[in-house]
Amino acid sequence: MKKLTLIIPALILFIVAILFLSFSTQTYLGRWLKWRASDILDYEKFPAHPFAASTHPFHFTPAHSMIFDTMTFASGKEIKLLQEVLGSSETTAFLIIKNDSLCFEGYFNGYKRESVNTSFSIAKSVTSLIIGKALEEGLIANISDPVTRYLPELRQTDPRYDEVTIAHLLNMRSGVQFKDHDLPWGDKPKAYYDPFLRQRVQSLPVISEPGIDFKYNSYNPIILGMVIERVSKQSPAKYFEEKIWNRLGMEYPGSWSLDSDKSRMTKMESGLNLRAVDLAKIGRLVLEEGYWVNDQVVSDEWIKSSTTVSPDNHIPEFGTTYHYENFWWLISSNQRKTDVISGTGHLGQFLVIFPENKLIIVRMGKGLGKVRWNDIFKQIAEHLK
Repeated sequence: MKKLTLIIPALILFIVAILFLSFSTQTYLGRWLKWRASDILDYEKFPAHPFAASTHPFHFTPAHSMIFDTMTFASGKEIKLLQEVLGSSETTAFLIIKNDSLCFEGYFNGYKRESVNTSFSIAKSVTSLIIGKALEEGLIANISDPVTRYLPELRQTDPRYDEVTIAHLLNMRSGVQFKDHDLPWGDKPKAYYDPFLRQRVQSLPVISEPGIDFKYNSYNPIILGMVIERVSKQSPAKYFEEKIWNRLGMEYPGSWSLDSDKSRMTKMESGLNLRAVDLAKIGRLVLEEGYWVNDQVVSDEWIKSSTTVSPDNHIPEFGTTYHYENFWWLISSNQRKTDVISGTGHLGQFLVIFPENKLIIVRMGKGLGKVRWNDIFKQIAEHLK
């Protein structure tokens, strides 16, 4: 009997090990089992569409501000210098740019200036820029259009897709199913790991009335990626490369992850991989209302509409100050003026823009590090008025 009690657990472990080894990372379940929790090195796991560095790179002007050598911040129960906060908080990159001057640039925890960071959900905000460009070029007629105007096959999934507009998708009010948990039957890991995202989207019902409730849903940018693919007749990554990336003077190469080699659907919800200093250039594009040096890259009308607060994009469950518009988080202290524009991503990726201060802050990291980053960003902005 004693031998049996030893043999049974060993046999179970053996079977589990065989099953684990038999699952391929070319399948969703194999990825969920083998890759599990996402991390900032995930860009190494997925195939990707590469972007080249610019032959004429744009450089922010180095202008180190001495204030950041002595300025202190709250970190947990301690008060620390900025360098100490960053070094002890899983931060990989931290940049502060005001009026095109690079006031602070630091890299931590084994990362350097040339190190790749994945932006996670900041990619959603970049997807907004792609949609704006497609509107400008007439590929999308209007964001009030039903998504079935561009993807009529979604009617076969659920006829209620006729009620889902481009705007509903951009504002996270589509009503499309999204089971927000990390268990294998949840939509959160499926939107991230499924190697056939188009087919995944085509299995999703509309479960609530579009245009009513805010529900953060990673399928929304994927659906919009499928729209871009359809109207531009190329991958969203290629469209982004030609229309935006190549016009911003990027100093380093970058990439956008794909769901799989076979499917090659751009991972619109999370897959933009680049260096922190080049992410700051996307912030600069938004700060300058789509204008870059001598080039209107994205229409100012689109940028203004994406960064203007209104009662329609207020999210009361997040408090009185938070709004969400066209995949951008907006903060307004008075419900009229936009104080902060931000793209945010898993594990503490932040692209933060203070429009009145002409200030851009980039923070990238392996995790949040138990730091109230929004408080730190606000403190920096107050010192650089």
